[in-house]
Amino acid sequence: MQITFLGTGTSQGVPIIGCRCEVCTSPAAENKRNRPSLWVEVAGRSIIIDTAPELRLQVLRYGPTKLDAVLFTHAHADHIFGFDDIRRFCQTQRTAIPVYAARDTLTVLQSLFSYAFNFRDGDWSIPKAIAHEITGPFEVLGVPVTPLTVYHGYMPVIGFRIAGFAYITDCSSIPTETEAALEDLDVLVLDALRYRFHPTHFNIDTAVATVERLQPRRAFLTHLCHEVEHHTLQQSLPEHIAPAYDGLRFFTPDPPRLSSPAP
Repeated sequence: MQITFLGTGTSQGVPIIGCRCEVCTSPAAENKRNRPSLWVEVAGRSIIIDTAPELRLQVLRYGPTKLDAVLFTHAHADHIFGFDDIRRFCQTQRTAIPVYAARDTLTVLQSLFSYAFNFRDGDWSIPKAIAHEITGPFEVLGVPVTPLTVYHGYMPVIGFRIAGFAYITDCSSIPTETEAALEDLDVLVLDALRYRFHPTHFNIDTAVATVERLQPRRAFLTHLCHEVEHHTLQQSLPEHIAPAYDGLRFFTPDPPRLSSPAP
């Protein structure tokens, strides 16, 4: 399984408009962060988690060249407003794309992008999406996925576990039952907005403490704001924890296949 970070920034991205701070003016590529999206290549399938507003640019820069499914964590703008960009994959693949999300997120998507869900056969001028409501563990084209309920303030958000990999963004608390589903991880990706407290996101200290409690073999911190300088943070973290950055790619073992659907 290959994981690629398409975007590791916050709702405003980094640099943010009109800011001349050290990070926003940094020449380091690691300090330039698009809004959050993740690309998972697993068992011959290509899955994107969240469609950030820069999705087109992310795909042009890092891939993919095909798309088999989209998973959504929640319906905030920085996680869904690139949804229309799945259009090109529909055109080249001549297929509608399965979309997996909680009911409230699907409601928002189907309201904002109604044309994508109410498509006509043969019309490839628009994106075509097939909605799948997440109600428990599910299968994406033979790949088993476990949804993970976490909280973004008072708002429930879905994280995802695929084999020994888990992705949790926009999170300020993890219920006990979800922590039990995060045992024995090869890699955990976790929200860590900034150094200071925030009411709806883990800060860096809380994220690191959560990683140490859950004990994954490796962890990456994401959803980083412009108060966080990549290299400074990297030097302060334990060896098994690192800040993510746009374009970072790594490998982790594939899950077992549940079935073998036609490609």
